[in-house]
Amino acid sequence: MHKFNFPILSIINSKLIVFTDGFGDFVEKLPMYLKYLIVSFLVICFLLPGIKSIPPLDRDEARFSQASKQMLEDQNFVVIKFQDELRAKKPIGIYWVQSLSAYIFGKERITSFRIPNVIAFITLTLVFSAFVYNIAYRYFDVAFSSAVNYSLLTSILLSIIFGFAIEIKQAKTDSILLMLCTIQQLIFWKIYNYGKESWNIYKHHDHTWLVRLFWFILALGILIKGPISPLLFFLTLTSVVLLDRFVEKEWNLSWVRLFLWHQGLLIIFVITIPWVYLAWKATDGSLILNAIKGDFINKIKSGQENHWGPFGTYILLLFLTLWPIVLFVPYAARALFDWKHHRFIRFLISWILPFWFILELTPTKLPHYILPIYPGILLLVYLGMSSPPSGRDIYNKLSIVFRIFVFIFSIILGLATIYFTFIFSSNIFNIFYAILFSVLILASITAGNTYFFNLSRQKLAPLYLMAILAGLSNIVFFSMIFPNLDRIHVTSKIESFIESFDIKPDTIVATGYHEPSLVFALGRDTLLLRPEETAIVLIEGDNTIAIVEEKAMQEVKKIMESFNREFLNLKSFSGYNLAKGEKVKINVIKPILNK
Repeated sequence: MHKFNFPILSIINSKLIVFTDGFGDFVEKLPMYLKYLIVSFLVICFLLPGIKSIPPLDRDEARFSQASKQMLEDQNFVVIKFQDELRAKKPIGIYWVQSLSAYIFGKERITSFRIPNVIAFITLTLVFSAFVYNIAYRYFDVAFSSAVNYSLLTSILLSIIFGFAIEIKQAKTDSILLMLCTIQQLIFWKIYNYGKESWNIYKHHDHTWLVRLFWFILALGILIKGPISPLLFFLTLTSVVLLDRFVEKEWNLSWVRLFLWHQGLLIIFVITIPWVYLAWKATDGSLILNAIKGDFINKIKSGQENHWGPFGTYILLLFLTLWPIVLFVPYAARALFDWKHHRFIRFLISWILPFWFILELTPTKLPHYILPIYPGILLLVYLGMSSPPSGRDIYNKLSIVFRIFVFIFSIILGLATIYFTFIFSSNIFNIFYAILFSVLILASITAGNTYFFNLSRQKLAPLYLMAILAGLSNIVFFSMIFPNLDRIHVTSKIESFIESFDIKPDTIVATGYHEPSLVFALGRDTLLLRPEETAIVLIEGDNTIAIVEEKAMQEVKKIMESFNREFLNLKSFSGYNLAKGEKVKINVIKPILNK
């Protein structure tokens, strides 16, 4: 592949190659058990920062966590509620998982609701890394040592992909869904590959237990996030059948019978329908109908909650959510050239492209929607790395341009982090963390770029170095920078201030600032009211605290004065509401007792 024609980069790469070769030689001499221990240690180190220190995030995480907390408090594991309102967002599965975790680890800490994400991700890492070893060693006849290296590298890469790292830190559905969808797809490949080979020869089903596990995983995916996992399966199946038809010049669908469709539908019915029935009966159908009409259909029809994006949005988001693996997307493109000759490439295309296309057509767009296809992209990258050069000059030029864009984006990301740290942190010393983060991400991308020069004796050493530097940048960002952006963590300031009271208030009311994190922090009895209602509560109660956004202060004051009541402004907090994208000033007030 062509090299950059910039002398400074050539010098940097030549120096880095010496370092990566030395690094690779050192690691190569380590015993196998020590390699596994080191990789496990690195994965945990890159995974855990921020799980405890990042406050509850608005709005989705706080809503999920509060609903799960109330489910545990009420011992009602059928109806999903946020305070007294039905929460028709996502099926029951995530709330059951979070409630169980909160029961074991304590329901007052946000960490308890994030622990299922950690467990899901560790499971994903183990399963996917084992699959990478198996597919490399047994299907592509890669040497044992190389297959192990790819497997170990995969474990680290999964833990440092920025989109994954962001979702792991939030108590929502997407980390668990990612695990389930990935396992589902890996089992799909096993069934598909067996069906195209042994089944068509011997007509003997050797994987009935695996097929049943497939349907069980898919049913769990439905309980976690409704139609996403079935959609991924259906699109993959349809695409792979069509691609095989194009290559083989005939329809060969006998292997599809291996899925034992009647048993599969029965498994889905047994796992999902009981809750649907109980929830329908408990709410007269409101919960289920609102989830279908108010959540799912609205996302298809229009950009829900201002989350609209044009076609191509996920291509741009790739630079952030797949960072730093995005640097190697040209290798994934190179692997596509050989799709007619490799069944596995056709499977990966079917996993990635149809689902991606459907998401681009859907008006509602959020960065985490695309995550279930990222493991497939990583596999495609590996295949591209092991493929011979395409020999196409236009591809080489486009690859260089793409890598330049990744460098430019990394520079922008670093500068943006420094800027936002300066804006949203009251501690000027946090700027040094932001600078360190910027240096690490640029060092990571630079190390990864040396792989393209193909000069290292230890071919995977640049990737290991890139992954470790990226992991260190994640540690800095999630443990040192983001938790200390105190101007966006307004709820945490309010919570700490109210907890410092010697006498706890009987009633807490909020107006103008109705973020779910406030309810999670202060309790489900926190009243979220209009300004006039807030004023009445203050008038009627003495040991009452009101959290009033500045825009509502005049109306609250006016109504209280009409009743000859005054209030004392205990504390004011200025900050930035990320959920609304606007500056806020929050006043904590209490009524003054009449003399």
